[in-house]
Amino acid sequence: MDQKATYQNITATVRPPRCVIFINRNSDYWKVAADCAIAKASEAWGGRYFLIVPTDGVTIEDKFWELLEVYSPDHLAVFSLTFSDLEGADPEQYNATKERYKKAWGAKEGQADGFEDWFSGSAAQSRVDEFAISDELSKELIYRLSPFHFSGAIDTHLTTRSGFGYPFTKIAKVISATTRHIGLVRLPPAIGDLAMKLLIHSEVGVVSEDHYVDAGFIAKPLAGSYDILDILKHVNGSRLTSTIEDAEPRLDDDFLLNTPFGLSMLHLGQYYRADRHMEYKEPVVVVLGDTVDDFCLYYSLSRMHEGVKWLPLEWLRASSKALNDRRKRRERGEEPREFTRDENAGRALVNLFYELIEYGHQEKRLQLCSMSLNQRQLVAYRTQFARCSYFDESEVTSNIDCLPIESISTACILRVFETNNYVNHRSMVFVDGKSVSPFETPSIKNFTEVRLSEHYWLTSLRVEGYQPPSLPELGPKIVNLHGSTTESRVAEDGIVYQCPNSMIFSNELDAVLVRPKIEMPDVMDLLNAYFADVGIAVRYSDKGKYFNDSIRRFGGLDSLGAFIKAKATRSVLEKFMQTNKNAENGVFFVRTDQRSYLDLDAITDSMGSPQHAADLVDDLLTKEIIYRGYILKCERCSLSSWYSLDALSSVFICNRCSYQQKFTQRHWKNGMVEPRWCYKLAETVYQFYEKNSHLTAQVLYRLKTQSTYAFHYAPEIDLIDFSGPGNSREMDVACILDGQIIFGECKTETLKLRDVVKFEELVRMPIKNPYRIIFASTQNVSEDFKKRMSGVPKSELMVRGDLYDD
Repeated sequence: MDQKATYQNITATVRPPRCVIFINRNSDYWKVAADCAIAKASEAWGGRYFLIVPTDGVTIEDKFWELLEVYSPDHLAVFSLTFSDLEGADPEQYNATKERYKKAWGAKEGQADGFEDWFSGSAAQSRVDEFAISDELSKELIYRLSPFHFSGAIDTHLTTRSGFGYPFTKIAKVISATTRHIGLVRLPPAIGDLAMKLLIHSEVGVVSEDHYVDAGFIAKPLAGSYDILDILKHVNGSRLTSTIEDAEPRLDDDFLLNTPFGLSMLHLGQYYRADRHMEYKEPVVVVLGDTVDDFCLYYSLSRMHEGVKWLPLEWLRASSKALNDRRKRRERGEEPREFTRDENAGRALVNLFYELIEYGHQEKRLQLCSMSLNQRQLVAYRTQFARCSYFDESEVTSNIDCLPIESISTACILRVFETNNYVNHRSMVFVDGKSVSPFETPSIKNFTEVRLSEHYWLTSLRVEGYQPPSLPELGPKIVNLHGSTTESRVAEDGIVYQCPNSMIFSNELDAVLVRPKIEMPDVMDLLNAYFADVGIAVRYSDKGKYFNDSIRRFGGLDSLGAFIKAKATRSVLEKFMQTNKNAENGVFFVRTDQRSYLDLDAITDSMGSPQHAADLVDDLLTKEIIYRGYILKCERCSLSSWYSLDALSSVFICNRCSYQQKFTQRHWKNGMVEPRWCYKLAETVYQFYEKNSHLTAQVLYRLKTQSTYAFHYAPEIDLIDFSGPGNSREMDVACILDGQIIFGECKTETLKLRDVVKFEELVRMPIKNPYRIIFASTQNVSEDFKKRMSGVPKSELMVRGDLYDD
């Protein structure tokens, strides 16, 4: 059997891992948990880009699922509060408990010493709650996100005293190998208020002063003489620089670069897709609210896009109330009282956020949203927001949009990679979808050395024209390292694997750097992987075979789609479908064949001129889409039938009675004096069009135009052992657009309510939901159908006007 060799261009990117840290949504101490999660992320290379997501261990809110799916985390972690964390969160309870244990300890004879060490160690081990990810949620996380995993989705467990280990890189271990001058590491000052702490730590990170000591760096917090509001405004993007003479470290332009989060992004760059990011009109998103969901939405969204801010509702209310109080005092002729810190903070943030949209002078707008407030409440608080501004209230209000949470966009997100290590091009030879040679894995570029067993990274591959969906089973099938299921995965932005190696057996990078072979499963293998966990297999139906052969003849989906989309060329195919009752001039319907054949006049009628018709005929003949022949009538049995040129010489043999005869004038159909060429449509193309697969082709053709990286399709497939009546269900549209799976139903007749049923069953299965579900029809669609269809997540309707040039 011949093996097919192809050349594939591959782009490799070097990047740190992406991680999500889950915290307990139901905890009274969620602010402490979030701050501790920030501290753990501050210690890891790329940690500023980690997300914090709330969950009760059983469910995750829809908006956070949306964030998780576009973020595409490599690893999932859980942060658990221990009793030692209550020292700052609930000091009264902490001290009372400590005192109780201390009395019991002192009552034991001969054990007066060692209490502090014992209690400290015990408190660090004692969980505050029973927070854990359930088995059901773990499975859902795996099939929806496809992270690196072993037995469960969570591969890292964090507490205040235990941070990230392999395969994460601790920045303190590699910082001394940086090629950038750092000098003094700058830390935020001690902050008592938890909301203020979260707002500042979200931007700068936080570690202990001795965290970088072993690496030879000194870390110092800002001097206590700095106004906390100046720090808050500076880290949130204020253009004003506040410094105190002779203070060290200083709150200046270099402050953020040398903070823990600044250092966690050491030699890392951030980028957006250029076609989606327009800086001059990107809105500033302000999340308003005091709940864990509000904070985590702000935090996670701000990791993936600039210009996302948090405004504690308590601060906005306090500011608004203080301004009303000041107005009333002024009306009474009384002296206004000084604003409290929270009142000042709320007003400072309001004005800073308005400043970030250029005071409404540009296209930028301010979007107000919340996880805890409804639309009516948002509109009411928009008024308070505008009143807290130094600017005209009506002007500020006119530049603020109150958006429901589902409308906050996640379409444009940034990605993080090592600076100048984003585009590593390779060209590889593949035979039957398998690489002939190993892939040359790129290494870290910007550090003076790669410290084996301390510095880890991920290599992300994009194969030109090939992008599989993010499914748990696919990573090891595409990039297999040591036969392991835990060292490669398919992410939203490419095929990813761990580097330099999970097994370090040498002190030379070249000896341990993995160089995998790559395999590209075809579209049917990809779809089988999608359905593997629910016991469904896929195969082409007869319609699928006709479809694929038609595409082969036309030279690809683009050529087939354009041919059918255009009214003139489509009408040629429609004439081949005509019956005797509606046959036009130049269309010859042969009753025994139940087929129509066209002469040049019929094709000219469609194309508008004889020359255009002749050019089309030449093209279709070359591609074996049509065949040239004669329609002849047998002189013995009177059968009229079409005969290919290949079957003719000076004689023809009747297709029914096998009588051999010379063809003469009496054999011409319709008494013509001279025979006319009649054209037959290739049988597979005839079956493709007659069975209305042309509508499926148009849906796929339209979807392909929306693709940026790769488009794979397997039209007209059967789902074997699909639940419901029978053991097989047909799927008209099955494709993978830029790694996202899309299914669909196509009908040239009216769509019925029953056409929705299989998709209702599909989205209930314990597999990743399709990215889109398409319903397409050339007929009018009833309101009842639209209502039923709307109950299927991510469903949409395509009508004739979307697909054909009529």
